[in-house]
Amino acid sequence: MKKNVQFLVLFVFLSAFLLGGCTFFRQYTGVLIGTNLALSGKGMSYSASTERGIELAKDIVNERGGLLGKPVQLVSVDNHGKPEDAVAAIQQLNVRHVSAIIGPDLADCTRAVIPNVEAVKIPLISPGGTQPDITVDIRANEVYQYMFRAAFIDASQGRAMADYARHNLQAGKAAVFYYPDKMYAQGLAEYFRSAFLASGGEVPIFRDVSDPNDLVRAISELKAAGIDVIYLPGYDDWTIPAIKVLRSQGISMPLLGPDGWNSLKMEKDIDGQYLTNLYYTDHYAGNESSDTARQFSRAYYEKYGVLPDGYAALGYDAFMMTAAAISRCQSGDPTEVAKELVKTIDYQGATGTISLDANHDAIKDVFILTFKDGQPSLAATIPPDYQMQ
Repeated sequence: MKKNVQFLVLFVFLSAFLLGGCTFFRQYTGVLIGTNLALSGKGMSYSASTERGIELAKDIVNERGGLLGKPVQLVSVDNHGKPEDAVAAIQQLNVRHVSAIIGPDLADCTRAVIPNVEAVKIPLISPGGTQPDITVDIRANEVYQYMFRAAFIDASQGRAMADYARHNLQAGKAAVFYYPDKMYAQGLAEYFRSAFLASGGEVPIFRDVSDPNDLVRAISELKAAGIDVIYLPGYDDWTIPAIKVLRSQGISMPLLGPDGWNSLKMEKDIDGQYLTNLYYTDHYAGNESSDTARQFSRAYYEKYGVLPDGYAALGYDAFMMTAAAISRCQSGDPTEVAKELVKTIDYQGATGTISLDANHDAIKDVFILTFKDGQPSLAATIPPDYQMQ
Protein backbone atom coordinates (compact mmCIF):
# COMPACT_ATOMS: atom_id res chain seq x y z
CA MET A 1 0.00 0.00 0.00
CA LYS A 2 2.82 2.39 0.91
CA LYS A 3 4.53 1.72 -2.41
CA ASN A 4 1.31 2.45 -4.27
CA VAL A 5 0.93 5.81 -2.52
CA GLN A 6 4.58 6.68 -3.26
CA PHE A 7 4.07 5.75 -6.91
CA LEU A 8 0.94 7.93 -7.12
CA VAL A 9 2.73 10.94 -5.63
CA LEU A 10 5.65 10.47 -8.03
CA PHE A 11 3.28 10.15 -10.99
CA VAL A 12 1.45 13.38 -10.13
CA PHE A 13 4.74 15.24 -9.63
CA LEU A 14 6.19 14.08 -12.94
CA SER A 15 2.97 14.91 -14.78
CA ALA A 16 3.06 18.47 -13.46
CA PHE A 17 6.74 18.79 -14.36
CA LEU A 18 6.27 17.53 -17.91
CA LEU A 19 3.34 19.85 -18.50
CA GLY A 20 5.48 22.93 -17.99
CA GLY A 21 7.27 23.25 -14.72
CA CYS A 22 8.10 21.99 -11.24
CA THR A 23 5.08 23.63 -9.59
CA PHE A 24 1.54 22.34 -9.54
CA PHE A 25 -0.99 24.27 -11.60
CA ARG A 26 -3.98 25.59 -9.77
CA GLN A 27 -7.31 25.75 -11.55
CA TYR A 28 -7.88 29.21 -13.04
CA THR A 29 -11.31 30.19 -14.35
CA GLY A 30 -10.23 33.46 -15.99
CA VAL A 31 -8.71 34.01 -19.44
CA LEU A 32 -5.32 32.46 -20.13
CA ILE A 33 -3.30 33.62 -23.11
CA GLY A 34 -0.25 31.62 -24.12
CA THR A 35 3.03 32.79 -25.62
CA ASN A 36 5.31 30.64 -27.78
CA LEU A 37 8.50 32.68 -28.19
CA ALA A 38 12.26 32.28 -28.43
CA LEU A 39 13.21 33.55 -25.00
CA SER A 40 16.62 31.91 -25.46
CA GLY A 41 18.62 30.70 -28.44
CA LYS A 42 18.03 31.75 -32.04
CA GLY A 43 15.71 34.73 -32.35
CA MET A 44 16.05 35.82 -28.72
CA SER A 45 16.91 39.41 -29.72
CA TYR A 46 13.48 39.67 -31.35
CA SER A 47 11.33 37.62 -28.99
CA ALA A 48 12.66 39.23 -25.82
CA SER A 49 11.24 42.52 -27.09
CA THR A 50 8.02 40.82 -28.21
CA GLU A 51 7.50 39.38 -24.74
CA ARG A 52 7.99 42.77 -23.13
CA GLY A 53 5.35 44.27 -25.39
CA ILE A 54 2.95 41.45 -24.50
CA GLU A 55 3.60 41.89 -20.77
CA LEU A 56 2.90 45.62 -21.04
CA ALA A 57 -0.36 45.00 -22.90
CA LYS A 58 -1.43 42.44 -20.29
CA ASP A 59 -0.77 44.93 -17.49
CA ILE A 60 -2.78 47.64 -19.22
CA VAL A 61 -5.72 45.30 -19.87
CA ASN A 62 -5.70 44.18 -16.23
CA GLU A 63 -5.57 47.78 -15.02
CA ARG A 64 -8.74 48.35 -17.04
CA GLY A 65 -10.51 45.44 -15.35
CA GLY A 66 -9.16 42.42 -17.17
CA LEU A 67 -11.14 40.20 -19.54
CA LEU A 68 -14.55 38.68 -18.82
CA GLY A 69 -14.45 40.25 -15.37
CA LYS A 70 -11.16 38.63 -14.28
CA PRO A 71 -7.45 39.44 -14.59
CA VAL A 72 -5.91 37.87 -17.67
CA GLN A 73 -2.89 35.65 -17.10
CA LEU A 74 -0.05 34.71 -19.43
CA VAL A 75 1.27 31.19 -19.86
CA SER A 76 4.74 31.55 -21.38
CA VAL A 77 6.71 28.74 -23.03
CA ASP A 78 10.25 29.19 -24.36
CA ASN A 79 10.64 27.53 -27.77
CA HIS A 80 14.42 28.24 -27.83
CA GLY A 81 14.13 29.28 -31.48
CA LYS A 82 13.73 25.61 -32.48
CA PRO A 83 10.81 24.35 -34.61
CA GLU A 84 10.50 21.11 -32.65
CA ASP A 85 10.30 23.02 -29.36
CA ALA A 86 7.73 25.40 -30.83
CA VAL A 87 5.59 22.35 -31.69
CA ALA A 88 5.99 20.97 -28.16
CA ALA A 89 4.96 24.37 -26.79
CA ILE A 90 1.61 24.13 -28.59
CA GLN A 91 0.87 20.89 -26.78
CA GLN A 92 1.78 22.41 -23.40
CA LEU A 93 -0.44 25.43 -24.04
CA ASN A 94 -3.30 23.23 -25.20
CA VAL A 95 -3.16 21.33 -21.90
CA ARG A 96 -3.34 24.64 -20.04
CA HIS A 97 -6.55 25.54 -21.94
CA VAL A 98 -5.38 28.91 -23.24
CA SER A 99 -7.84 31.00 -25.25
CA ALA A 100 -5.21 32.09 -27.78
CA ILE A 101 -1.49 31.88 -28.48
CA ILE A 102 0.91 34.70 -29.38
CA GLY A 103 4.03 33.63 -31.26
CA PRO A 104 6.27 32.33 -32.67
CA ASP A 105 8.05 35.23 -34.37
CA LEU A 106 10.49 33.20 -36.48
CA ALA A 107 9.42 31.78 -39.86
CA ASP A 108 10.62 28.21 -39.39
CA CYS A 109 9.05 27.92 -35.93
CA THR A 110 5.76 29.39 -37.12
CA ARG A 111 5.56 27.07 -40.12
CA ALA A 112 6.27 24.06 -37.93
CA VAL A 113 3.32 24.65 -35.60
CA ILE A 114 0.62 25.12 -38.25
CA PRO A 115 -0.66 21.48 -38.31
CA ASN A 116 -0.78 21.37 -34.51
CA VAL A 117 -2.55 24.72 -34.19
CA GLU A 118 -5.18 23.67 -36.71
CA ALA A 119 -5.60 20.35 -34.89
CA VAL A 120 -6.08 21.80 -31.39
CA LYS A 121 -8.22 24.67 -32.76
CA ILE A 122 -6.59 27.49 -30.80
CA PRO A 123 -6.09 30.81 -32.62
CA LEU A 124 -2.45 31.78 -32.97
CA ILE A 125 -1.23 35.27 -33.83
CA SER A 126 2.35 35.54 -35.05
CA PRO A 127 3.54 39.01 -34.04
CA GLY A 128 6.45 39.19 -36.47
CA GLY A 129 5.80 36.42 -39.00
CA THR A 130 5.85 38.05 -42.45
CA GLN A 131 6.04 35.04 -44.78
CA PRO A 132 2.84 34.66 -46.86
CA ASP A 133 2.42 30.92 -46.31
CA ILE A 134 1.96 30.99 -42.54
CA THR A 135 -1.71 31.95 -42.88
CA VAL A 136 -2.48 30.33 -46.22
CA ASP A 137 -1.79 26.88 -47.63
CA ILE A 138 -0.29 28.07 -50.92
CA ARG A 139 -0.59 24.69 -52.65
CA ALA A 140 -4.24 24.15 -51.76
CA ASN A 141 -5.08 27.87 -51.85
CA GLU A 142 -6.86 27.53 -48.51
CA VAL A 143 -6.72 29.87 -45.52
CA TYR A 144 -5.69 28.28 -42.24
CA GLN A 145 -8.64 28.75 -39.89
CA TYR A 146 -6.61 29.40 -36.73
CA MET A 147 -3.48 31.18 -38.04
CA PHE A 148 -3.29 34.99 -37.89
CA ARG A 149 -0.63 37.68 -37.94
CA ALA A 150 -0.11 41.23 -36.63
CA ALA A 151 2.60 42.02 -39.20
CA PHE A 152 2.46 43.03 -42.85
CA ILE A 153 3.62 40.35 -45.29
CA ASP A 154 6.97 40.21 -47.10
CA ALA A 155 5.44 41.11 -50.45
CA SER A 156 4.29 44.40 -48.93
CA GLN A 157 7.60 45.36 -47.38
CA GLY A 158 9.65 44.26 -50.41
CA ARG A 159 7.51 46.38 -52.73
CA ALA A 160 7.51 49.30 -50.28
CA MET A 161 11.30 49.39 -50.14
CA ALA A 162 11.60 49.12 -53.93
CA ASP A 163 9.17 52.02 -54.26
CA TYR A 164 11.17 54.12 -51.81
CA ALA A 165 14.46 53.31 -53.54
CA ARG A 166 13.12 54.25 -56.98
CA HIS A 167 11.14 57.37 -56.13
CA ASN A 168 12.76 58.80 -52.99
CA LEU A 169 16.37 57.75 -53.44
CA GLN A 170 16.23 58.09 -57.23
CA ALA A 171 17.96 54.73 -57.63
CA GLY A 172 18.25 53.28 -61.14
CA LYS A 173 20.39 50.23 -60.40
CA ALA A 174 20.22 47.97 -57.36
CA ALA A 175 22.33 45.09 -56.11
CA VAL A 176 20.74 42.42 -53.94
CA PHE A 177 22.70 40.21 -51.55
CA TYR A 178 20.69 37.92 -49.31
CA TYR A 179 21.22 35.20 -46.75
CA PRO A 180 20.25 31.89 -48.42
CA ASP A 181 17.64 30.71 -45.93
CA LYS A 182 15.00 30.08 -48.65
CA MET A 183 12.28 31.33 -46.32
CA TYR A 184 12.62 34.90 -45.15
CA ALA A 185 15.61 36.50 -46.88
CA GLN A 186 15.29 34.88 -50.29
CA GLY A 187 11.59 35.66 -50.49
CA LEU A 188 12.22 39.31 -49.65
CA ALA A 189 15.03 39.49 -52.21
CA GLU A 190 12.70 38.24 -54.94
CA TYR A 191 9.85 40.57 -53.96
CA PHE A 192 12.21 43.56 -53.98
CA ARG A 193 13.77 42.63 -57.33
CA SER A 194 10.39 42.07 -58.97
CA ALA A 195 9.03 45.43 -57.80
CA PHE A 196 12.25 47.30 -58.64
CA LEU A 197 12.28 45.90 -62.18
CA ALA A 198 8.57 46.57 -62.66
CA SER A 199 9.13 50.24 -61.86
CA GLY A 200 11.81 50.58 -64.54
CA GLY A 201 14.94 49.91 -62.49
CA GLU A 202 17.73 47.42 -63.11
CA VAL A 203 19.09 44.69 -60.82
CA PRO A 204 22.37 43.55 -62.42
CA ILE A 205 23.63 41.84 -59.26
CA PHE A 206 21.40 39.34 -57.42
CA ARG A 207 22.93 36.54 -55.35
CA ASP A 208 22.95 34.69 -52.05
CA VAL A 209 25.89 35.21 -49.69
CA SER A 210 26.28 32.93 -46.67
CA ASP A 211 29.34 34.63 -45.18
CA PRO A 212 29.16 38.45 -45.05
CA ASN A 213 32.96 38.57 -45.39
CA ASP A 214 32.56 37.28 -48.94
CA LEU A 215 31.08 40.67 -49.87
CA VAL A 216 34.64 42.01 -50.08
CA ARG A 217 34.99 40.19 -53.40
CA ALA A 218 31.99 42.06 -54.82
CA ILE A 219 33.30 45.59 -54.21
CA SER A 220 34.89 46.06 -57.65
CA GLU A 221 31.80 44.56 -59.31
CA LEU A 222 29.53 47.01 -57.51
CA LYS A 223 31.57 49.96 -58.71
CA ALA A 224 31.84 48.68 -62.27
CA ALA A 225 28.07 48.11 -62.52
CA GLY A 226 27.25 51.64 -61.33
CA ILE A 227 25.07 50.41 -58.48
CA ASP A 228 23.02 53.07 -56.67
CA VAL A 229 21.61 51.05 -53.73
CA ILE A 230 22.17 47.66 -52.12
CA TYR A 231 19.34 45.59 -50.63
CA LEU A 232 20.41 43.28 -47.79
CA PRO A 233 17.49 41.12 -46.61
CA GLY A 234 18.25 38.92 -43.62
CA TYR A 235 18.18 38.80 -39.84
CA ASP A 236 20.45 41.00 -37.76
CA ASP A 237 23.06 38.30 -37.11
CA TRP A 238 23.84 38.37 -40.85
CA THR A 239 23.06 41.93 -41.88
CA ILE A 240 25.04 43.72 -39.14
CA PRO A 241 28.32 42.05 -40.21
CA ALA A 242 27.38 42.67 -43.86
CA ILE A 243 26.90 46.40 -43.21
CA LYS A 244 30.23 46.57 -41.39
CA VAL A 245 32.04 44.83 -44.25
CA LEU A 246 30.59 47.11 -46.94
CA ARG A 247 31.14 50.31 -45.00
CA SER A 248 34.69 49.33 -44.03
CA GLN A 249 35.43 48.83 -47.74
CA GLY A 250 34.38 52.37 -48.56
CA ILE A 251 30.85 51.60 -49.86
CA SER A 252 28.91 54.70 -48.82
CA MET A 253 25.80 54.28 -51.01
CA PRO A 254 22.40 53.63 -49.39
CA LEU A 255 22.04 50.18 -47.83
CA LEU A 256 18.47 48.91 -47.60
CA GLY A 257 16.94 46.24 -45.40
CA PRO A 258 13.75 44.59 -44.10
CA ASP A 259 12.12 44.38 -40.68
CA GLY A 260 14.75 41.81 -39.67
CA TRP A 261 17.16 44.66 -39.10
CA ASN A 262 16.97 45.08 -35.32
CA SER A 263 17.49 48.83 -34.92
CA LEU A 264 18.26 48.66 -31.18
CA LYS A 265 20.92 46.03 -31.79
CA MET A 266 22.33 48.05 -34.70
CA GLU A 267 22.64 51.11 -32.47
CA LYS A 268 24.68 49.05 -30.03
CA ASP A 269 26.79 46.97 -32.42
CA ILE A 270 27.51 49.30 -35.35
CA ASP A 271 29.89 52.25 -35.11
CA GLY A 272 28.08 55.57 -35.39
CA GLN A 273 30.02 56.54 -38.50
CA TYR A 274 28.47 53.57 -40.33
CA LEU A 275 24.90 54.41 -39.27
CA THR A 276 24.37 56.67 -42.26
CA ASN A 277 22.50 56.09 -45.50
CA LEU A 278 20.74 53.08 -43.98
CA TYR A 279 17.04 52.52 -44.68
CA TYR A 280 14.84 49.64 -43.55
CA THR A 281 11.18 48.67 -43.46
CA ASP A 282 9.57 48.41 -40.04
CA HIS A 283 6.18 47.99 -38.40
CA TYR A 284 6.71 50.69 -35.81
CA ALA A 285 7.80 54.29 -36.26
CA GLY A 286 8.18 55.34 -32.63
CA ASN A 287 6.60 58.56 -31.48
CA GLU A 288 6.35 59.96 -34.98
CA SER A 289 3.43 57.98 -36.39
CA SER A 290 0.34 58.33 -34.13
CA ASP A 291 -1.04 59.16 -30.68
CA THR A 292 -1.40 55.44 -29.95
CA ALA A 293 2.26 54.87 -30.79
CA ARG A 294 3.28 57.75 -28.53
CA GLN A 295 1.20 56.41 -25.63
CA PHE A 296 2.66 52.94 -26.11
CA SER A 297 6.21 54.28 -26.25
CA ARG A 298 5.74 56.29 -23.07
CA ALA A 299 4.19 53.37 -21.17
CA TYR A 300 6.92 51.00 -22.37
CA TYR A 301 9.66 53.37 -21.27
CA GLU A 302 8.04 53.85 -17.87
CA LYS A 303 7.89 50.07 -17.36
CA TYR A 304 11.29 49.02 -18.75
CA GLY A 305 13.45 52.14 -18.83
CA VAL A 306 14.25 51.74 -22.54
CA LEU A 307 12.49 52.70 -25.75
CA PRO A 308 10.59 49.95 -27.59
CA ASP A 309 11.47 48.51 -30.97
CA GLY A 310 9.19 47.13 -33.69
CA TYR A 311 8.96 43.66 -32.16
CA ALA A 312 7.85 45.06 -28.81
CA ALA A 313 5.14 47.03 -30.61
CA LEU A 314 4.03 43.94 -32.56
CA GLY A 315 3.80 41.88 -29.37
CA TYR A 316 1.71 44.64 -27.81
CA ASP A 317 -0.63 44.81 -30.79
CA ALA A 318 -0.97 41.02 -31.07
CA PHE A 319 -2.12 40.86 -27.44
CA MET A 320 -4.45 43.85 -27.74
CA MET A 321 -6.06 42.45 -30.92
CA THR A 322 -6.66 39.19 -29.06
CA ALA A 323 -8.05 40.98 -26.00
CA ALA A 324 -10.39 43.02 -28.21
CA ALA A 325 -11.68 39.85 -29.87
CA ILE A 326 -12.34 38.21 -26.50
CA SER A 327 -14.15 41.31 -25.28
CA ARG A 328 -16.32 41.46 -28.40
CA CYS A 329 -17.41 37.83 -28.27
CA GLN A 330 -17.52 37.74 -24.45
CA SER A 331 -15.97 34.29 -24.45
CA GLY A 332 -12.63 32.66 -23.78
CA ASP A 333 -13.49 29.70 -25.98
CA PRO A 334 -10.72 29.45 -28.61
CA THR A 335 -13.07 28.75 -31.52
CA GLU A 336 -15.19 31.79 -30.66
CA VAL A 337 -12.06 33.96 -30.30
CA ALA A 338 -10.87 32.82 -33.74
CA LYS A 339 -14.22 33.74 -35.31
CA GLU A 340 -14.00 37.19 -33.75
CA LEU A 341 -10.36 37.79 -34.74
CA VAL A 342 -11.42 37.41 -38.37
CA LYS A 343 -13.58 40.52 -37.90
CA THR A 344 -10.66 42.76 -36.87
CA ILE A 345 -11.14 46.05 -38.72
CA ASP A 346 -9.43 49.40 -38.12
CA TYR A 347 -7.76 48.37 -34.88
CA GLN A 348 -5.75 51.39 -33.72
CA GLY A 349 -2.43 49.92 -32.60
CA ALA A 350 1.10 50.91 -31.77
CA THR A 351 2.12 49.77 -35.26
CA GLY A 352 -0.67 51.66 -37.01
CA THR A 353 -4.23 50.98 -38.11
CA ILE A 354 -4.71 47.25 -38.70
CA SER A 355 -7.45 45.38 -40.55
CA LEU A 356 -7.24 41.65 -41.24
CA ASP A 357 -8.03 40.57 -44.79
CA ALA A 358 -9.55 37.30 -45.98
CA ASN A 359 -6.15 35.60 -45.59
CA HIS A 360 -5.87 36.74 -41.93
CA ASP A 361 -3.03 39.07 -43.01
CA ALA A 362 -2.61 42.54 -41.52
CA ILE A 363 -3.32 45.36 -43.96
CA LYS A 364 -1.37 48.34 -42.66
CA ASP A 365 1.22 51.00 -43.44
CA VAL A 366 4.87 50.09 -43.99
CA PHE A 367 7.26 52.53 -42.35
CA ILE A 368 10.66 53.32 -43.87
CA LEU A 369 13.12 54.13 -41.10
CA THR A 370 16.62 55.55 -41.20
CA PHE A 371 19.10 56.74 -38.57
CA LYS A 372 19.65 60.32 -37.42
CA ASP A 373 22.30 60.96 -34.79
CA GLY A 374 22.43 57.20 -34.19
CA GLN A 375 18.70 56.93 -33.46
CA PRO A 376 15.92 55.41 -35.63
CA SER A 377 13.94 58.09 -37.44
CA LEU A 378 10.93 57.95 -39.74
CA ALA A 379 11.85 58.57 -43.39
CA ALA A 380 8.57 57.72 -45.11
CA THR A 381 5.21 55.97 -44.73
CA ILE A 382 4.10 53.66 -47.55
CA PRO A 383 0.32 53.05 -47.42
CA PRO A 384 -1.23 49.69 -48.40
CA ASP A 385 -2.39 50.83 -51.84
CA TYR A 386 1.22 51.48 -52.92
CA GLN A 387 2.35 48.14 -51.53
CA MET A 388 0.04 46.25 -53.87
CA GLN A 389 1.20 47.89 -57.10
